[in-house]
Amino acid sequence: MKAILITFLGCFFWIFSANAQTEAIEIVEVTEKNKVIFYAINHTKTLKEVFFKVDGEGFRKSAFRPVIKKVPAHTKVLLITLIPLKDATPTYTYFSSFDDKLQALSLETNVKTWKELDYLIDNGETIIFIKGECSKCEKLIGMLKANRIPHKAFDISESERYKEFFWNTVSKMKRQDVMISSIPIAIVNGKLHEGLDLISFIEMLKE
Repeated sequence: MKAILITFLGCFFWIFSANAQTEAIEIVEVTEKNKVIFYAINHTKTLKEVFFKVDGEGFRKSAFRPVIKKVPAHTKVLLITLIPLKDATPTYTYFSSFDDKLQALSLETNVKTWKELDYLIDNGETIIFIKGECSKCEKLIGMLKANRIPHKAFDISESERYKEFFWNTVSKMKRQDVMISSIPIAIVNGKLHEGLDLISFIEMLKE
């Protein structure tokens, strides 16, 4: 009986110890008077790349841009500093993921003509149309990056050419009911997707 009890206790403490171990990448949140600072601590022996994205309200817009930071072994690295807006009541959540090497997915694109975009659409590329002051757009791009899903994003607020791309794409899909207010929209394998449920959309792309 004593031997069984000792064995049981040994298993219990082994499980407890395993669960209590620190995560490979630890996200540390430090709240100060006029800012919230996030750090990543790498507890492993190898360099990791960390994706970090904040969603919330009451902070400067720059706070919600996703970041990818290299975090060397056994090192603490600053990820982002959130600065609250004056007289605002900030609220936020955050998402992070890490790997030995995250795929760099940028909003930048070298597509300069409708013909080039048309070629990408016909070849099944994932095309995303976004616009400024669109929290759902920012969240979608963050989720695409977090899941390392290749895509080309066009912000119609930044370029008249991209706005023209948007209308030409809608025309190509023979859709007259799609408006700028429908953004974000996506073209996947030549099919237009709007009114996106972001989680379901990302899961579809991962299949």
